[in-house]
Amino acid sequence: MPAERVFAAMNDRPRTTVHLLDGFGLDCDQARVHVVPSARKLVALLALREAPVTRSVAAALLWRETTARRAAACLRSTLWRLSEPGVVSTADDTLFLRPGVEVDFHRARRLVDAATSADRAPEPEAVALLRTDLLPGWDYPWLHEEQDWWREARLRALEALSARFRSSGDRLRAHQAALAAVQTDPLRESAHRTLVELHLAEGNPAQAVRQYTAYRLRLRSELGLEPSPEIHRLVRPLLGGR
Repeated sequence: MPAERVFAAMNDRPRTTVHLLDGFGLDCDQARVHVVPSARKLVALLALREAPVTRSVAAALLWRETTARRAAACLRSTLWRLSEPGVVSTADDTLFLRPGVEVDFHRARRLVDAATSADRAPEPEAVALLRTDLLPGWDYPWLHEEQDWWREARLRALEALSARFRSSGDRLRAHQAALAAVQTDPLRESAHRTLVELHLAEGNPAQAVRQYTAYRLRLRSELGLEPSPEIHRLVRPLLGGR
């Protein structure tokens, strides 16, 4: 079916959402739809790529350990399983998500861009979305690069959000964003430094020292390293001669 006819035929379809953050899910009109593992991989691949993917590329990526003929057969079977609710569309030799299908990861990427945009106010729910992993537990070569990008991008976004919330006087959300960054990467010094600064700004020197000490012990235990002079300088007046 030509792409124009596919797009025109989708106007009256129910709302469908693909979830990639904190695990895979497919909702149709807010009801969870069961999807077999092979079909989950295809939907996730198309959701991440956004642009149409040829059948041969999809088959080679998803069934890379088998022959091209067998991979093509697996793809046909998977497409049949996805015929209802019809989340995947085809045009010529390409595959793509049905127009109008929402993907939570697309919104999360927009939040990353908005986090550092001075002309856009931070969204209150941004921290909750940015603290989630992309398809945790999935270990596929076609996914690794996207997972690595998302991990670093959301860490930077959380730190940027923390700074923006703090500058606007919202210390609670500033703390939540910095804590989410620390929980995502417990060895990320910039996030620990932000928490130390927030504790000091709130008049909690003991909590600032605890934060610094916990980070220092973990850094020494796991990597045999010491914190940088920058973060040590924040708590040095509180440590006396130690």
